[in-house]
Amino acid sequence: MVIINKQCLLVNNVMKKNKRISFFVIIILLAFGSDSFAQSTLQLKFTPIGIHPFNEKNSHLFENRIDANGIFVTEPCFIFSFEKFLRSDTFAWRGMFGFLSDAASKPALFLHLGVKQRLIQVWRNSLSIGIGGNLYGRESWSTIPHYETDLSWAANGKWEYKVGFMAEIEYALFLNDKNDLTLSILYGHQPNTFTFTLGYKYWISSIIKHPKKCGSCPFSKTSKHWNP
Repeated sequence: MVIINKQCLLVNNVMKKNKRISFFVIIILLAFGSDSFAQSTLQLKFTPIGIHPFNEKNSHLFENRIDANGIFVTEPCFIFSFEKFLRSDTFAWRGMFGFLSDAASKPALFLHLGVKQRLIQVWRNSLSIGIGGNLYGRESWSTIPHYETDLSWAANGKWEYKVGFMAEIEYALFLNDKNDLTLSILYGHQPNTFTFTLGYKYWISSIIKHPKKCGSCPFSKTSKHWNP
């Protein structure tokens, strides 16, 4: 009976492992399949400040505060983004990586995976909304004098991590077939923090696999040659 039980456990473990492998294989195929660069973009965003409107117990550690209450803090941040459209040029998944000097002047970063939906398009102008999950990392604040312990962060050596979410409203100005300028309101590049970003978007490809049949769409970037 003991041998049978061990064999059953071994089979179950193999099945579970295979399910995990299959899941990751599917994700990789979806993300990096042969058409992964069809209707896809690269983007760089920059923001110089973080806005902290909520009460934070360690706000007294905000080193580069602009106002006395530490609501506006200098937090220079660069964000790199990759988008792949799943439906026309309106719905996409995206991955984002950001690195910054945080409110306590410590190095910090985040990894984001989410989705993005275009809400409105008028001539060269579009408005989109994005949302997804974040993994935050920062050099540990526990070494800073007068730091109040925050158990929402998990320590790992000299760094600490936590999970959260991020949401964004983005305005894009279509310049031509390959280039856009963007402005956005972003919540969550750091926990409980808002910011404004200025960005540049480059279209790796503006050709989609299954374009909408909309007749004439001069600014939708769904045809082989986008001619405004």
